[in-house]
Amino acid sequence: MRPLLLLDFDGPLNPYRAREIPAGYERHEIVEGDKTWVVLLNQQHGVELNALADVFDLVWATSWEHGANRLLGPRLGLPELPVIVWPPRESIAGVRRGSWKTPYVAEWVGDRPFVWVDDELNRHDRFALAKAHRSHLLHWVEADRGLTAADFAAIRDWASRNSFADKAFRPHD
Repeated sequence: MRPLLLLDFDGPLNPYRAREIPAGYERHEIVEGDKTWVVLLNQQHGVELNALADVFDLVWATSWEHGANRLLGPRLGLPELPVIVWPPRESIAGVRRGSWKTPYVAEWVGDRPFVWVDDELNRHDRFALAKAHRSHLLHWVEADRGLTAADFAAIRDWASRNSFADKAFRPHD
């Protein structure tokens, strides 16, 4: 069974908390109807993610939901990906110590192995998912830096250690 790679957008792929545009990123203005968003994108992320698609099934786990396929993925050279659709915000009740996404991710992944890349993960999420999922990696990313080469190396290492990828697995250059 191929593992899933769950991708949050804001934070990991768009370092929205950066004070300046980080090296390797470009500013993009996305307009749809009367809405405009400014995001920072690094084209190398598309290269790295497409390489990881040799081992993982990539999935959007972002509040952009289907908008990620329509507005973001094409700018990174990504194919259309499955999307986790979240419940309406008003139905997400209660104060959680971890990410509001965690119970929905747990349900969505079922018993599949997965890596989840997000900027809102913490020890409470690790504890909650450890109970039900043996084979997973929660990979926290700093929202002011976005994904780095070290983050991609950690994801490839997890895949190799868990026998999902050949030990020589490398990103495409």
